[in-house]
Amino acid sequence: MMLVTRYNLFAEVEKMQQQFDHLFTEITTATTGTHWTPAVELQEKSDHLILRAIIPGLDSETLDIQVTKKAIVFSGKTANPQLSEGEKYLFSEFPVGEFRRVIALPEAIINTEVKADYTNGILTLTLPKVPEVVNRVVKVNLMETHQPEELEASDVQ
Repeated sequence: MMLVTRYNLFAEVEKMQQQFDHLFTEITTATTGTHWTPAVELQEKSDHLILRAIIPGLDSETLDIQVTKKAIVFSGKTANPQLSEGEKYLFSEFPVGEFRRVIALPEAIINTEVKADYTNGILTLTLPKVPEVVNRVVKVNLMETHQPEELEASDVQ
């Protein structure tokens, strides 16, 4: 008895679409893969902000972090690890190349006290907030006014 197998056209079309996606990814990466944008998150704590960025494969020598009171700018370069002779990447979605991010902050920070850490591919910046101006009453005194000197009768004509 002969078994009849059913031909699944949709599986073939899906397989072909995956191959095209892979091909176009390789083409676009080859022509535009030198710049990319790291994903970031910004958290607010009571007295500081925490900015985290996912930057796999970062060469820390290329990392540049600049901080103002209201913005963070960080840039650098990532690269794939060197492979031994005879090894090659069959496929990689890891970002490679130069990156630059400018993040506007929702409130002022003390930019001279920012702390940075890079562990396990994640850059973490701790950004202390500027203490809010306390609403306080300040007494203002008038400047002392000088009384005109009294002149003696002999000085007046």
